[in-house]
Amino acid sequence: MSAASIPPKPYLLLPGEGVAGFDASVKAKKGSTGGLFTLIESHTRGGAPWHVHSREDEYLYVVSGVLAVSVGKEVFRAEQGSFVFLPRGVAHAWDLASPEKATVLMMTVPAMLEEFLREFHAASGKEARDAVSAKYGIQFLSGPPS
Repeated sequence: MSAASIPPKPYLLLPGEGVAGFDASVKAKKGSTGGLFTLIESHTRGGAPWHVHSREDEYLYVVSGVLAVSVGKEVFRAEQGSFVFLPRGVAHAWDLASPEKATVLMMTVPAMLEEFLREFHAASGKEARDAVSAKYGIQFLSGPPS
């Protein structure tokens, strides 16, 4: 039975806890939400290069710090308390725009981000990472779209 066919059940994560099978940063995963939603609390000093999601929408909520979020030729300055919606099919990138690390809630609908990141970071070499990206319908770009 797939995660999407199992009805999600309510749950509580206490501070410092994450969903089963992941570290404390993962608060909602495919298996805990019936495939509907992923939520990752990222404490980051970096960002994500130019890429496009073909199957899910991505959302960022800046808890602390500042991000520069590039979408096409636009750059959004996302300060503490900012929310960014990045619809599927739209190329985007983001990076830290403040000297200190940022805390960002990264979300996807439907769920997938936790599984993609685990597999992508475990992959060895460009060919393996490209295969993981293709599996999840994500295309990395060499730069902003023209």
